[in-house]
Amino acid sequence: MNLYISNIKLKLLLLFLSSSFVFISCIPYKTIDIQTLRPAELSLPKNFSQPVIVAGLYRGIQGLEESMAQAAIDSTAALEAVLTLSETLYHSPLFADIEIPIVVNYREDTSKTIIAYDWSIIDSIANQNNADIVISLEYMKLTPEIDSYSYWDGSLNAYYGYLTYNVYTYWRVYDTYTRKISAAHLFRDTLSWEKYDYISVKVGYQLPGFFSAASYCGYAAGIDYARMIAPSWMDENRVYFAKGSKEMRKAAEFVEENEWLDAASQWQEVLKIYSSKPELCAKAAFNLALANEIMGNFDLATEWLNKSEEYYRIPEIKWYRKILDFRIRVMDKL
Repeated sequence: MNLYISNIKLKLLLLFLSSSFVFISCIPYKTIDIQTLRPAELSLPKNFSQPVIVAGLYRGIQGLEESMAQAAIDSTAALEAVLTLSETLYHSPLFADIEIPIVVNYREDTSKTIIAYDWSIIDSIANQNNADIVISLEYMKLTPEIDSYSYWDGSLNAYYGYLTYNVYTYWRVYDTYTRKISAAHLFRDTLSWEKYDYISVKVGYQLPGFFSAASYCGYAAGIDYARMIAPSWMDENRVYFAKGSKEMRKAAEFVEENEWLDAASQWQEVLKIYSSKPELCAKAAFNLALANEIMGNFDLATEWLNKSEEYYRIPEIKWYRKILDFRIRVMDKL
């Protein structure tokens, strides 16, 4: 009886595997991973050549220990924020490996409305750095909260403690040509660290120190603003057709090696040799549209997609057209 049941299970497993293989083998295309640009959420001035980043710091009130300590913590976070922003923007396609200088400007105002810089200050900073846009960290304020207490965990006296920073950061971009301010952005967040232990939990021991935590807050603020003002790379998937003729199979080998020009030449051959097979030609033209998208030729990609539809209306054309149209709109914004 057990042998009979095992044979039935084996046959069912083989049937499942064979049907799965047939299903997989019927998929008419292969998928590839590509990287595309995610547009920035805030617009920077057009056609700038050299930015400079300004860290707006406050000195604190001389003689008041609490004020000086607060200013030191805020300055630590602000400097980390502008350093992170500069490094992140350097790798953004929009800035094309531009080295972005950083300058420090000590603010004298204490207004909570975060008054914009006078243009005379902006011009001075820009001229000293041969810059045409000034990216300014106008204000950075960290409000710390700490607490610790003991409790009974059922067998021993235990301790709990936490450190929390409420983060408040404000940015602006100054265009020296148009004399306009753009890309204003307020970043607010609450970052916390906590620890359970069997000895008293203290900042700088089980918890990060005030300045270490402040640096992390600055890093978070810098990454956030870089994402807001600069396009970034994101992963996407595309499909291409790899079957139907020896040329299509050869092109697929070139695609695996990222040799898109060689693959495109094979798909062009398909169009010449198999003109009597409209569906195959439609797939080859579809692949040529993808190749041109990969190489940044979006107008040609659209033309090849239209050509594919003229040959034969394969189902993949409709959704790929939506993707291509969206990418074109994104590139127009960059």
